[in-house]
Amino acid sequence: MSGEMLNAALLSFGLIFVGWALGALLLKIQGADE
Repeated sequence: MSGEMLNAALLSFGLIFVGWALGALLLKIQGADE
């Protein structure tokens, strides 16, 4: 397994995790505003 493949996998997983975290945070903010 090459380092480039590992970096690509980590990067894609990191982007997905960041997107999920931002979505959850926005939902919490919207829920608090109501």
